[in-house]
Amino acid sequence: MKTRKAIIIGAGISGPAMALQLRRIGIESVVYEGRSHSDTSEGVFLGLTPNGQNAVRDLVDLTLLREKYTPGKMEFYNALNRKIGQLDTARQREQFGAETIQLKRGKLNGLLRQAALAQKIPICTGKKLTSLRQTGNGVSVTFADGTGDAADLLIGCDGVHSATRKLLFPGAPLPRYTGLLSTGAYARLPGMESLFGAIHMVFGEKAFFAYAVSNQGEVWWFNNYRRAEEPSPGEVEGELTAEIKRRLLQLHRNDPHPIRAIIAATDAIAAYPVYELPFLERWHRGAACLVGDAAHATSPHIGQGASLALEDTVVLARCLRDIPDAERAFAAFEARRQERVRRIVQQARKVGDNKTSPGKIGQFLRDLLLPFFVRREAKKSNWVYAYREDWLRPVTG
Repeated sequence: MKTRKAIIIGAGISGPAMALQLRRIGIESVVYEGRSHSDTSEGVFLGLTPNGQNAVRDLVDLTLLREKYTPGKMEFYNALNRKIGQLDTARQREQFGAETIQLKRGKLNGLLRQAALAQKIPICTGKKLTSLRQTGNGVSVTFADGTGDAADLLIGCDGVHSATRKLLFPGAPLPRYTGLLSTGAYARLPGMESLFGAIHMVFGEKAFFAYAVSNQGEVWWFNNYRRAEEPSPGEVEGELTAEIKRRLLQLHRNDPHPIRAIIAATDAIAAYPVYELPFLERWHRGAACLVGDAAHATSPHIGQGASLALEDTVVLARCLRDIPDAERAFAAFEARRQERVRRIVQQARKVGDNKTSPGKIGQFLRDLLLPFFVRREAKKSNWVYAYREDWLRPVTG
């Protein structure tokens, strides 16, 4: 039997993971990345919850994720630095087989790329997708540099601004800027090492701020920065850093130590506009399919973006393994994923809405009721973290 071949667009987290999952079922892949370099150090850090770790445990050594990390335990504080709640993750390992951690995005991406290259899966950079054509035998593509390729199927793993999605569904709505920038950075401050062990989630007087200390003594922080005007790519990469730093120092001028000290000690701030992608009724057409943010971008408020994408790769590989026809396999993948993804996207939006700073009465009620809400939300999240695909179970559809 002829070995099937897949073209994968995007070498972020889901692209190499998808290629590795396909290798497990005997489908060969080539991964094409639009950026002209293979640097995996871009971006800051992300939360990887038990469902995400269980989705990737057959691809990489999970112990390597903890070489540089911060724990997932959360402690909540008000603007007076009074602890008002806590969300412990200690029991997750017993319940779900893994415990939430934060790690640098580049670390996870690097491990997945290394695993793909070790299995001789090609990763080609500088390949911006410009056209996609469905043929009787599969899919053919061309890139901005004039080169092209053809394969039995194509999988778009190219993020919220997916070129694959635009070509597959030219009439689909575009991602909508939410008015938020997700900002994050690293800093070094003396005497912070003792705070290792939890993420400090601070509901400040005028804004929310979160920070944690890694096992290497580095301070990792993030903040959702409101900016009505959507920044251009050039602004995100350049002068916006100075604007954000000034604004955050102002917003947190009355908030407890060490928030302002952390901001002041930061040299480079990464800023990512937060987008909402209207829910797509279909993620596939013919022999091409979308996964991860390309299909269902979610806001970062519950840390499920990477985990959902990794789940997608497992489910899609199982469907392609057991359903020979690619289009039917893609339809089965959609049927198994859409309701779960929709619920998680809605939950992330709700959490984001609760990060806004209420008035004095609202702050009092929040401080009073937060422990109850944290316990309730933790129980409500069990269904998210418990998700684990049974690789050996056949898929029908």
